[in-house]
Amino acid sequence: MSFRIGRFKSAGARGRYLTQYEELRALSPQPDVVHDVPTEFGTVRVYQHGPDDGVSVVLIHGFFLTSAMWWEQVADLAGDFTVYVVDALGQPGESVQSKPMFTPADSARCIDAVLQALELQRVHLVGHSYGGWLATHTAAMAPHRLASVTLVDPANTVARLSTRFWTSAALQGRPGSARARRAATWITGHHALAKLFGAGFAAFAPPLRTPPMRLISDHVLRSVDVPVQVLLAGNTVHDSGKGIARIRSVVPDWRHQLWPNASHALPVEFPDEVNDYIRRFITEQRSR
Repeated sequence: MSFRIGRFKSAGARGRYLTQYEELRALSPQPDVVHDVPTEFGTVRVYQHGPDDGVSVVLIHGFFLTSAMWWEQVADLAGDFTVYVVDALGQPGESVQSKPMFTPADSARCIDAVLQALELQRVHLVGHSYGGWLATHTAAMAPHRLASVTLVDPANTVARLSTRFWTSAALQGRPGSARARRAATWITGHHALAKLFGAGFAAFAPPLRTPPMRLISDHVLRSVDVPVQVLLAGNTVHDSGKGIARIRSVVPDWRHQLWPNASHALPVEFPDEVNDYIRRFITEQRSR
């Protein structure tokens, strides 16, 4: 395994990070099954909440936020669906990358391989931020297992990430500084997520062997042939007004909803409303 492929900086750094990771994961109900799914790109950790035969909802986290970020969604949605939360490869958490993923197609193939290994069909894929970017590419390139996609304030997907985001992200190279902590809080929008985000930069090597998160093109957006809804925050890492205008112009069949006063931590700030949108969208697709 190349030393540059997704790794913790040391055994001690891994232990310190996983202590914080487990503290945040403890906010979610205990999983019914823990899967370590082998793929060509590495082993992917997936936590399953619910029975094998339930309606499958797969949650993909934001950048450096891990499966731990979904505690509000797991606690609520697992009563109606079988919820799977994923630690993405190339990120802190319990997944272990062993081969580079250079293109979005590689990332989509990896997600599809996880769904195949878990024998999931008619999956309702939900992604936040970077996870929304991954979910969109998966829907464009490997849609055959998907029933719907919900994008929660997706990064560089319908709207370009702001200059302030990139400036704030650059500060994470010094994760212990006060400026970096303030920047992490602004990016993530929530103190617990900011703490985990900063801990990831302190403990984990830069993800140099995963595809860069470039703005998704109009062509890729139009190629998505499964139902999509986009849930957007107003006080966040991009201009959601421009995102809505682009949705209306490029993919007018996509649904969208804006929370004007929400931050990028939309799933945590407005969990009941976000969960209700996810639940109703899934129920509608199932009734068709």
